[in-house]
Amino acid sequence: MKHEGGFTIVEVVVAVLVLTVGLLGLASTAAVVTRMIAQGDRYTEASTLANRQLEVLRSQTCANLADGSATVGQFRLSWTVTSIAGGRGRQVTITVVSPTGRGTRTDTFYNTIVC
Repeated sequence: MKHEGGFTIVEVVVAVLVLTVGLLGLASTAAVVTRMIAQGDRYTEASTLANRQLEVLRSQTCANLADGSATVGQFRLSWTVTSIAGGRGRQVTITVVSPTGRGTRTDTFYNTIVC
């Protein structure tokens, strides 16, 4: 009887199992990466909106700065202005609430405007 080289059925089954475990791990990692990219996009949008609002506030005189809120698309912004340094500056706190797949996320940004 001739001896022919090749793989046994057991070797093929083990190789398929190892490949399947690797592919399942890769698929679950892809889902996590996709979720993280979406979270990064939301945070980028929130920080951009907060920066825009801060620039609007900076364009005003210190006497006209006041608390407020706004809605931009699905994002809700609110800001508070507090006098600091004996009235020579204003502490601005901007809160951005953004939607997520599981509810909402709140990001808070702080800055100081010198009068």
